[in-house]
This record gives sequence, structure tokens and C-alpha cells, in this order.
Amino acid sequence: MKSPAEVVKKLALLQIGFIATVSDKIEGLLKELEEKGRLSEEEGKKLLNELKQAVEKRKEEVAKEIEKLLKEMKVVTRDEFEELRKEVESLKVEVESLKALLKKGSDEAP
Repeated sequence: MKSPAEVVKKLALLQIGFIATVSDKIEGLLKELEEKGRLSEEEGKKLLNELKQAVEKRKEEVAKEIEKLLKEMKVVTRDEFEELRKEVESLKVEVESLKALLKKGSDEAP
């Protein structure tokens, strides 16, 4: 069974892929309209630029939605994981140091 994070990630990738596919299709349609003379090159460029801006905006919205879902699901981010890993490593060193002090103290006791 897939984890909720994997499901969210796959859904996001599908949505982004869909956006990219639609963008490519519209770009092709605009070029076709330019070639047939139904759209000036300038109008085509303007529409294409607007489309690219809309796609980029939607990608950012999807990323924010995913981030929100992952937070709601309490999924640990890579940064959070790395921070915890460093903290565990630091605690390991501290424990080993304390063990060494205790051993040294017990070795010195009569």
C-alpha cells in the first residue's frame, strides 16, 4: 500500500503533467493559427506569453496545495528530517561522552 505522501506526490505530478500537456497543445494550436493567418505573430506571442504565465502560476498553486496537504498529514519534510538526524547524531556523541565519564569514574572508584 502506498503512503499518503506518495499518493499526494503522484497526484501533483499528474496535475503538473496535465498542465504541461495542455500548454503544449495550446502552443501548437496558436502556431497553427499563425500559419493560417488567423492570428498575427504578435498576437500569438502575446497569447503564448499569457499562457506561460498562467501555467507557471498554476504550478506554484499546485506546489502550495501539496505543501499544505503534507503539513496537514504531518509528513516530515527533508529539511525537518535532516535537522532531526543531526540532533540524533549530536545526542549520540553526548551519550558516548557521558558513558566514557561514567566508566572512567567507576574505574577510579575503590
